[in-house]
Amino acid sequence: MGTDRLVFIRTDGNGQIASGHLVRCVSVASACVQRGMEVRFLVSDKESMDLLEALTKLPVICLQTALYNHLEQELPEVCELLSSAACGTSVPEKSVIFLLDSYYVTEDYLSTISSINPTVKTVYLDDLQLFDYPVDLLVNYDVIPDTRLSAYQAAYQRSDQLLLGALYTPLREQFQNREIVVREAACDVLITTGGSDPYHFCLELAKWLCTFSSDYSGITFHIVIGKLNTDREALSALSEKNDFLMLHENVSDMASLMEQCDLAVSASGTTLYELCALGVPTISFTMADNQLTAAKAFEEADAIPCAGDLRTDYETVIENVMDFLKSLLVASDVSLAKRKSAHENMHRLVDGNGALRIADAIMKL
Repeated sequence: MGTDRLVFIRTDGNGQIASGHLVRCVSVASACVQRGMEVRFLVSDKESMDLLEALTKLPVICLQTALYNHLEQELPEVCELLSSAACGTSVPEKSVIFLLDSYYVTEDYLSTISSINPTVKTVYLDDLQLFDYPVDLLVNYDVIPDTRLSAYQAAYQRSDQLLLGALYTPLREQFQNREIVVREAACDVLITTGGSDPYHFCLELAKWLCTFSSDYSGITFHIVIGKLNTDREALSALSEKNDFLMLHENVSDMASLMEQCDLAVSASGTTLYELCALGVPTISFTMADNQLTAAKAFEEADAIPCAGDLRTDYETVIENVMDFLKSLLVASDVSLAKRKSAHENMHRLVDGNGALRIADAIMKL
């Protein structure tokens, strides 16, 4: 089952677009392949193609007429490709699925794709609610409070089927069917800000930890240095003098690193979903406008508290993080109970199998 499906995934990732689109689409693609489907990527430029080919061995087609920020220009080429596949001239006996992940989508674009052939089914990955998308399947994996679910449903009246909520988060395959065991004693803490650290959070927190190192005897702090972190040398110097600070760069298996840790301090974003999938008790912070909604939603879901915004409450964020660590690193029944409760709430919200759920829904279109 699933071998009769051909999935075209249209997305981009270049100097103007965050690579997150590519990563989540590769997660969905991998899940589709696990279900026996054939997958091909469509991109607008060589940069997107190169980035994708570094992430997956699946076929990547660079469209000749595409611009990443003007999708309607590529419509004749895409329609011809999909029509050819649907009519069996290039891929016999395959039902065609067109999955789009782009913030530059328009209503006309989706309507045109949907009108090609009744056997061509459309899927859209959304997190902006730009308009009411005319598609066969709509995926939005926001953390949605029960009080907001009806509003989300009302926003997508033209979508035949909805996959709403964090259980549909398309995480990387390394996060599937994986969950840590809450250890009796908390000994390892993960600290990450993502690819960059414009407010030097890792460095400042490391300095605080060094100042109060006597409070953290036997604890190891694992600091992930992103590719754009400008404090690498300063952090390395601190790490050389303080063996409880361990630096990690170019981490390919983030799930395994998270699995080693009992607690985490993380910037809001996709990393929070990953930490939930493993159930690592976490405190978040924000440093950009596009992180505010997710941080608030995780907090309201009683999954991940937010320490504040670095841009306006820097010292408060540091203090809240330190209080969080002190309360959960102390060896006590109360601390253990709190960590177990956080672990259960997080894993209940996101279990790492969202991509497989999306693939299952695609297979039924």
